Amino acid sequence: MSETTIIKNNFSDKKNILLLVGNLRTIEYLFKYHKKFLKNTKSDLAISTWDDDSCNDDLIQKIIKELKPIYLDIEDYNFNLTANIFGSLNKFDLLFGKAALSTRSQVYKFVRTVKLINELEKLQNKKYQIIFKSRPDLLCYSKIDLKIKTNEIIFENTFGDWSRDRSDRFFYAHRNEFLRLIDSFKNNAKKAWDEKSMYPVLHLIPLQEQYIKYCCNRDNFFSKPFLPIIKVWRPLKEPNIKDLIKIIIHKFKRIFFMLIC
Repeated sequence: MSETTIIKNNFSDKKNILLLVGNLRTIEYLFKYHKKFLKNTKSDLAISTWDDDSCNDDLIQKIIKELKPIYLDIEDYNFNLTANIFGSLNKFDLLFGKAALSTRSQVYKFVRTVKLINELEKLQNKKYQIIFKSRPDLLCYSKIDLKIKTNEIIFENTFGDWSRDRSDRFFYAHRNEFLRLIDSFKNNAKKAWDEKSMYPVLHLIPLQEQYIKYCCNRDNFFSKPFLPIIKVWRPLKEPNIKDLIKIIIHKFKRIFFMLIC
């Protein structure tokens, strides 16, 4: 199934937009949290995903009913979609296997969202102020600071090493800086795909997170970390109180670890 649907009935005067990019997976167990995020940030919703086992007609209808997206983009994955950005299959892909494939597909989706945003803005005759990038299966339980500088990009930093990577799970910025970052992903891809120095810790963090850091460095982005209550949600059930407490405890453990290091 490959389908792009613009839902004009859900158009609004909201000033921000949330992009949920990636496989749908457990999204139906997180409807409550996505709705709260959209309300608190005064955001429209656009979703760009791949067709897989989790993407079925019943789930799509639930998403449309519960989350009221203005744009729903479902694609059949094809490696050739990434070739215009990264080039053809090469030794780099063979060396890093699934990590390279994941990076290709994610960056392709990021680049695709630029066209998506431009199209939505034109149809609604408005420009978004802040753009949030998250995942369909990401539980976010934190209040988001909307008072950010126009030249900074905010990355969640609940995992990983800030000196070496930038999270692809959740980040946000003012419109122009967000789009400039995505352009950097596109413009640096072919060169980075042959630069061995880009990946000093291959087995410790996902390839795409190092790639985002690489782009931030090359094009002089001012990136800022924050520590939300956040987690990629895997269980096939809604989070309960015990689950949320565990996530909150992880956040404070992370803060303590950062303070002592």
